[in-house]
Parts: sequence; C-alpha cells; structure tokens
Amino acid sequence: MANMPTTTKRSGRYFVLLFSYMMAQLAILPVFEANEALGSVSDLVYVVIVFYVAYAIRHGKLFWATASFFVLTLVCYGALVFYPHAQELFIALNFVAGAFLVTVIISLVTFILKEERVTLAGVLGGLCVYLLIGSAFTVAYINVELLVPGSFDFGVHGSQPDVLQLYDLLYFYSFVSLLTIGYGDIIPLSNLAQSLSVLEGVIGQFYLVFYMAVLVGMYVYGRQADAADAGDAGKTD
Repeated sequence: MANMPTTTKRSGRYFVLLFSYMMAQLAILPVFEANEALGSVSDLVYVVIVFYVAYAIRHGKLFWATASFFVLTLVCYGALVFYPHAQELFIALNFVAGAFLVTVIISLVTFILKEERVTLAGVLGGLCVYLLIGSAFTVAYINVELLVPGSFDFGVHGSQPDVLQLYDLLYFYSFVSLLTIGYGDIIPLSNLAQSLSVLEGVIGQFYLVFYMAVLVGMYVYGRQADAADAGDAGKTD
C-alpha cells in the first residue's frame, strides 16, 4: 500500500464515497417516494459525487466530454426549478444525464483496466460501474416511456403513473433487469423497451464475467510480480 500511486489512493476514497452513497440511496429510496424535492436533491448530490469520481481519475479528452455533460445536467436541473412541469426539459435532462453516466462508466472501466494489482479503488470502482449501468438504463427507460407513452405496462402499479412514480418504478425495473430477476410486475411492450431490457440483462451478465476475469488477472499478476521481486532480492543477497 505504501507504494500505491497517489492517484489510486485518492480514487479509492472517492469510490468508497460513491459506492456508499449509491447503496444508501437504494436502501432509503422509499423515503423519496412522496417527496419530489427531496428526491431531486438526492439525485443532484449523486450526480455531483459521480463527477468528483470522474475528476479524480480524469484522463484525456473523455474527461472534458464528461465535464460538458455534467454542466448540461446542472443547467437542466436549474431550468426545472423554474419550469418544474416542462416535460421537454425532463426529457432533455435524461438525455444529458444518460450521456454523462455513459462517459463516466467508460472512464471507470478504463481506469480499472490500467490497474496492475487488486486494490480498493479497482474493486469498488468495478462495483460502482455495475450500479451506474443500472442508473444509465433508468433514464433511458424513462425517456422511452415519455416519448412513446404505453411502452411499459405497470400492471398493479397503475396505468398512468406521474413523473415521480415513473422514476421510482423504472429505477426498480432497471435493476431488476440488470440482475435478471424478472418479477414480472412491470412489462416492456414496445419494441424499443423490449430491446433495451434485453440489452441491459446481457450487459449485466457479461459485465460480471468481465469484472471477475479482470480481478483474477490482477491477482495472478500481483502474485507473480511479488514472486519475481522476492527472487530478485534473493539473488542480490
């Protein structure tokens, strides 16, 4: 740990913060169910923390794309304060927030692949990517339903949920699809909704395999490097 680069140490702390916040948000989501303002503040804090993580591991032109989408996301949030019932603004927010999350996911995966050993930053970074995938698909599903009403059948949850209920229901649906649990209470009806659902399930499964393979590779490399260092030290003595 003493030889760990400063960037990795700093990133590890940011990943702890992001992962803890994301898990807490999942656990206390029902608290926001009937409070639109509280839910908006929670989402805004989430976006800011995600950006801080992206800043901690920043590299090249991708970071500037991330920063641009982050600023656009804040602008959309600010506009919604003055025009809270403007559906066009909400759709625009979902588009830029989704693009922001995708660029962060790419940045995190790139960061993880550059790690040579198993570190806290690498492990938590990989878990954060998995949760960010669920969030990115959430905003995609919401826009599908807003742009093409009736793309989802919400069954026992009611046929016409408001925007706040729509967010909660499709947030739940996104992670159910990512985990391939499939309770069946929310059903995708349109071709686009069905395709996105299948895509999320496939990405979720493929990512877990990829993530475990990367961790095993880091572990094996670390053991081999330690053995080589020990051998060199023995020869020197």
